[in-house]
Amino acid sequence: MKRWKGRRTDLLLPLVLLLFGAHSSLAWVCGRQMSGRSQEHSNASAIIGGKPANILEFPWHVGIMNHGSHLCGGSILNEWWVLSASHCFDQVENSKLEIIHGTDDLSTKSIKHQKVDKLFLHPKFDDWLLDNDIALLLLKSPLNLSINRIPICTSEDSDLKAWRNCWVTGWGVTNTSDERVQPTSLQKVKVDLYRWDWCGYLLPLLTKNMLCAGAPDPGKDACQGDSGGALVCNKKRNTATWYQVGIVSWGMGCGKKNLPGVYTKVSSYLRWITKQTAKAGRPYVYEQNSACPLVFSCRAILFLYFVMFLLTW
Repeated sequence: MKRWKGRRTDLLLPLVLLLFGAHSSLAWVCGRQMSGRSQEHSNASAIIGGKPANILEFPWHVGIMNHGSHLCGGSILNEWWVLSASHCFDQVENSKLEIIHGTDDLSTKSIKHQKVDKLFLHPKFDDWLLDNDIALLLLKSPLNLSINRIPICTSEDSDLKAWRNCWVTGWGVTNTSDERVQPTSLQKVKVDLYRWDWCGYLLPLLTKNMLCAGAPDPGKDACQGDSGGALVCNKKRNTATWYQVGIVSWGMGCGKKNLPGVYTKVSSYLRWITKQTAKAGRPYVYEQNSACPLVFSCRAILFLYFVMFLLTW
């Protein structure tokens, strides 16, 4: 009996370490805001002439800089990868690219920069139709995830009816009459997803890799400089987690009546993302609608607790 107790003690240490690691990663489950404020009931305002957003509301949002100037938006997939749009990087040297993160104010003196190591454009990106408008940025060093730097979730669910409470963020222009003026404060706008067939009637160049979103009132939309940023939504059955449904891609003007913005449909590219990141040696695996982190499933955590209970009983 003493021998068995000794073996139980030997087994207990690795189990405790595994559980500790699982709980550590649970602190940064993707798509979870650390802000207590609800997007649903906030005073929504457009990116054009809009209202500043708090980075704690959108901790996955990053700015992509080229030669020190803001180029486009992006979103954190994990500590190594940022998701953006291919059209942002036409004739851009990736050696000059870096991201800014963890802030909602571009004028902050202590703003944190992270250099981009490699840039991956979709091989079938069409710079005329803007089809396959998606890009991956591999960072030179991993992000230090925290309450203002949290990955966004992705999902295979392509049914637009599954989503609710959708938002877009960016540092793009806020006034179409003067596109030279770019805000230093992150902006936000609430949008609705539109049926693909209805949007295709308005915008004949739409492909199946795109989706449309806009606000009921004109003057509320993403605009120049917001490209590459995330369109995020809650699932109707999961209001606590945020998923990236689209990437800001293109539009016919900004905020015009009955002309919604067009977004790259992220669910169409999860296999490409998985394959590309694995080839680069820094694999990204999406959660497949799980509320537990990838490194440790919910069932595995519960199983370990059960085993620990038996060993200490």
